Amino acid sequence: MQGAARSGEMIIFKRNYKRVFLKAAFFHNGQNKEKKEISRNINRIIKKKEGIVLRRYNYCKIFVLVLALGLALLTGCSDQEKEQSAPVKFGVLPIVDNLPFWVAEEKGYFADEGVKVELVPFDSAMERDSAISAKQVDGALGDILALAAMNGGGVPAKAVALGQGVTPVEGRFALLSAPGSGITKPEQLKGVEIAVSLNSIIEYVTDKLLLDQGFSQDEIKKTAIPKIPARVEALLSGQVQAAVLPDPPAAIAELKGANLVLDDTSRNISQTIIYFREDTLENKMEEVKGLMRAYTRAVEDIQAQPGAFDDILTEKARVPQEVLDQPDKTGMQVVFSLPELPAKEDIAEVVDWMLEHELLDKELTYTDLVNEEVLQ
Repeated sequence: MQGAARSGEMIIFKRNYKRVFLKAAFFHNGQNKEKKEISRNINRIIKKKEGIVLRRYNYCKIFVLVLALGLALLTGCSDQEKEQSAPVKFGVLPIVDNLPFWVAEEKGYFADEGVKVELVPFDSAMERDSAISAKQVDGALGDILALAAMNGGGVPAKAVALGQGVTPVEGRFALLSAPGSGITKPEQLKGVEIAVSLNSIIEYVTDKLLLDQGFSQDEIKKTAIPKIPARVEALLSGQVQAAVLPDPPAAIAELKGANLVLDDTSRNISQTIIYFREDTLENKMEEVKGLMRAYTRAVEDIQAQPGAFDDILTEKARVPQEVLDQPDKTGMQVVFSLPELPAKEDIAEVVDWMLEHELLDKELTYTDLVNEEVLQ
């Protein structure tokens, strides 16, 4: 009889323990109203059931199990709440392209859209990309080459929209000649060393601009000056005869006597993109959508009042006031379009160039690099 009683005790224990576990699972999923029901089921376990009284040692076992389960649930809830409350961290360089993010932050648009966003400043693209790889930030604004290189290096990330570059006049890159060089036409650059940053968007733009002018690849000569301030100085001092620069450094060089030879305002070459790590898109899709809604509202503000945010450009993007005050003397324009997806042909053109220059080990497709869901 004693063996039968013990067997009966185990049957009752298993039956009731299952009920407790199921109720606890509901509680873990956020249904606080189940809390009392869990307590009632625990009490049933330690009371008489079907004429069999649970022994004291079984009571102790049940109490320990329930206590452990409760602690596990509390820990799980805490971790879940922590992840849900964590902000979307977005990396920003001090460049004009990031103006809508700063405007959205200043005007409270992120909060309006119900999303916590932390804009994390970086001084270089290398620092930004390292932070993405280390999961210190969730996303950033960069160029298609940087995104493709990241994926080629084993860090899955995808573009969700274009930044600047929806139209060719946005985010100008310019090929300039040194003051006093006498170089004013593209054909004069054949065989002339042009200062660039190799294996980057700068080199890509240089090749595309000159190939479009009928140059052969052998006629395009380059010299590496990676840092933009050093490149500007080398150009203005005559150390190099030509250089490729983005705005506003290109506009600064123009104001100081450099000659504009070519730029990409007639063909969309130097686009920037807004991209996120793939795990962020999987786990925080609604937050990313909210971020992009706030970005869109900021773009609409910039379109309505183009000069209203010059103070942000001078403070955050480090655009000299003299450049903003003399738009007629340079080719720089502060223009933004509502976000849209990159074109498939633009992605393919960048990937092909990178394969030719052995910057990728394998071909990457449009779906490898672009998420189409965020803007839907």
